[in-house]
Amino acid sequence: MYLNIIDMIVLILIVASYIGALIQKDLIKCVVLTGLGGLGLTYIFSSLLAPDVALTEAVLGGAVLPAFFALTIKRTQRFDEVD
Repeated sequence: MYLNIIDMIVLILIVASYIGALIQKDLIKCVVLTGLGGLGLTYIFSSLLAPDVALTEAVLGGAVLPAFFALTIKRTQRFDEVD
C-alpha cells in the first residue's frame, strides 16, 4: 500500500486547509476550512481501503461537526476579538 501523486496532493491540501483554519480570524471560514480538511481525510481513508472509517469521517468530519460549529458561531460572535 502506497500513496500515489493524487493522494500526496490531497494530503498537502488537507494540511493547508488546517493551517488556514488556524490563522483565520473569521470563525465561519475556520469551520469551512476544517470541513474541507475532513472531506480530504475521507478521500485518503477511502483510497487506503478503509471504507468504514471514510464513511464515518465524511458524516462527522465533513458534515455534522462543521454544521454544529457554524450554528454555535451564529448564536455567539462571528469574529475572534484580538486584544
